[in-house]
Amino acid sequence: MWKLYFPTNDLYAVAFSPNHHYFATASADKTARLWQVTNSKQIACLRHEGYVYSVAFSPDSKYLATASADKTARIWEVSSGREISRITHNNDVRTVVFSSDGKYLATTSNDGTVKVWLWRSEDLINEACNRLTRNLTLEEWQQYLDREPYHKTCSNLD
Repeated sequence: MWKLYFPTNDLYAVAFSPNHHYFATASADKTARLWQVTNSKQIACLRHEGYVYSVAFSPDSKYLATASADKTARIWEVSSGREISRITHNNDVRTVVFSSDGKYLATTSNDGTVKVWLWRSEDLINEACNRLTRNLTLEEWQQYLDREPYHKTCSNLD
């Protein structure tokens, strides 16, 4: 057994990764931290602008979600510590949890809401393509995505 000591006594949450290689902590020092289970070595410090209340690993252990008083839920790549997605709320985000397939992220907030989100860009694009009736025209593309080369976003649409 080993102990970890933090700059503040206010630790809010801890979670183990499903593959048992990592654990994460959430604290009042406005960070979530990633640790190796085998030696308790810190491998990443993930910073927010407010307290971090909750942490959760994706089912494949590749991502960590954090919930913060800065009104965001964020998703981080475990291998690099890089933020890959950010979801904003109108109030503090208190908890985060992934669905069992990792496709959705559920969040709770101080405003009394539970929200369920698609968080991967490919899932958001697929959902949009299922709801749209056409792709952007070249003129619309240039208006919104001027620096990107034009292509059909939804291959199933004209």
